[in-house]
Amino acid sequence: MTTLPDRFAACRTAADFYRVQIDAENLLSPAEVEALEPAGLPPQAAAWLGKLRGMLMLAGGGAQAFRRRDLSDNATFYEGEGEGSPRCLVVAFTGIAMRMNVPAPAFLQALPAASCDVVILRDPGRAAFLAGVPGYAADLPALAARLAADLPGGRHPGGIRCIGTSAGGAAALYLGRLVRARRAVSVDGAHPAALKLRLPDEVDRGALDAALARTPPGPEVLVAAHGIGDLRDAVRGRLLAAGLPGARALTVAVQGPHGLFGTLLARRLLGRFLAEVLLADTPPDGLPATWPAAT
Repeated sequence: MTTLPDRFAACRTAADFYRVQIDAENLLSPAEVEALEPAGLPPQAAAWLGKLRGMLMLAGGGAQAFRRRDLSDNATFYEGEGEGSPRCLVVAFTGIAMRMNVPAPAFLQALPAASCDVVILRDPGRAAFLAGVPGYAADLPALAARLAADLPGGRHPGGIRCIGTSAGGAAALYLGRLVRARRAVSVDGAHPAALKLRLPDEVDRGALDAALARTPPGPEVLVAAHGIGDLRDAVRGRLLAAGLPGARALTVAVQGPHGLFGTLLARRLLGRFLAEVLLADTPPDGLPATWPAAT
C-alpha cells in the first residue's frame, strides 16, 4: 500500500506536490494529520504539514478521534469515537473544490467526535449534486436510501444533520427536508439555477426541486447562512431560503469573502458556528436572524 510519505517522495515537480497535498487535504482525518512525522517528509511537504496542523489548532486543540473509511470514491465516512450526547450523523456536501471551504481535517476538527459521525460527499462533475453523488447515488432520493443502508440509524439516536458549502449548499437543505433531518444548513449556498454550471444536456437544474415534489415541510429546521462581506452570497442565500418553504436566512456577522468557513476558522469561530447553528436543537422560533446573536 502506498503511503502519503511515499507519494510525497515520488513527487518531482511543484505540480506533483500540489496534487498530493490537495488529495490529502480532501481526505485525511485530524488523527491522520497528527500521526504524520515531519522528519519523514520532504522539506516542502513538511512545511505544508505545519500549516495544516496550524489550521487544526485554530479549529480546536487535541485531534478529534475520527476513523476514516471510504463508502465510494466520492463518499467518505468518518466514524467518531467517544461517549458524548446522543450521536448524530452529519452529512456534508462539498463545493466545487471538493472540500467544505477548508481542508477536511480542519472541518472535522471543529466537530465533536464523541457525539458525531460525518459523511463528506463530493461531486467531481461540479454539477451541484443535481446528478447525485457520482459512483454512489444517482439523485437525492437514491442518496437518502444509500446512506440509510450503509449507515443504519441505530447508531445515530441524535438524528441527521446536513450541511453544505457553496455549490453544495442547496443539496444540503433539500436532502435535509427529504430525510427529515434535525437541522440542515447551507453556507454561502445558492439554488443551482443561480449558479454558473457547465452541465451536460441530460442534467436538469430543477432536479433538487423534483426530488421534493411530494415532501411537504416537516419538523426539520432549514437555514441558509451567508456572511455580511459578500452581497452576492447574501442575495443568493435569501433567494434559496425563500424558494424552500419553511427555510430561513441567517446573516453571519463576520466580514469576509465567499468561503465563509475559511474566515470563521481564521477567527477561531468555526467550532462555535457548527455547535450553535448545525448541532444545536434550538426551536425554529428561537433562531436569531443574525449570528452570533446579540447578548
